[in-house]
Parts: sequence; C-alpha cells; structure tokens
Amino acid sequence: MDASTLQTSSRINAIVGQFIAQQDKVERDQDLQELGLTSMQMVNLMLSIEAEFDLTIPSAKLVPSNFRTIENIEKLLRELAH
Repeated sequence: MDASTLQTSSRINAIVGQFIAQQDKVERDQDLQELGLTSMQMVNLMLSIEAEFDLTIPSAKLVPSNFRTIENIEKLLRELAH
C-alpha cells in the first residue's frame, strides 16, 4: 500500500471503530454487519465517511454492499476519486 492508501485506510478504520466498539482491530475484509453494525449505524457510517472525506456519495452508490467491509469502502472512495 502506498502512503495515501494507508492514510485513507487508517481514517476509515477510525470511523468504523466508532461503530464497532467491541473490536480492537477490524480486518479489511470482515463483514461489518456480522460484527454488529446495525442498519441505523450503517447510515451514520455513510454520513461519517462523507464528512471525513469531504464528499457527497451519489445516491446510486449509497447501497449496503459498498459499506459492508472496510475494503468495500476503500474501493468506493477510489471510484469516487476518479
């Protein structure tokens, strides 16, 4: 991973950590719903990602699968950057 990707991953981990408190470290490919993320928390996660990265996620991209894992969130952010 390059420095930019590492920084993005770190920022996403910090946000996810606010919602998945029982985990010390959430792996990039772990299903966040299986770790206890509720649908309301997923909405708040989406809003937190938008605020942290100062962007608006298009409504077509506001689907649960894009926020199921840290890896999926990273992929979404890469797509939005291009």
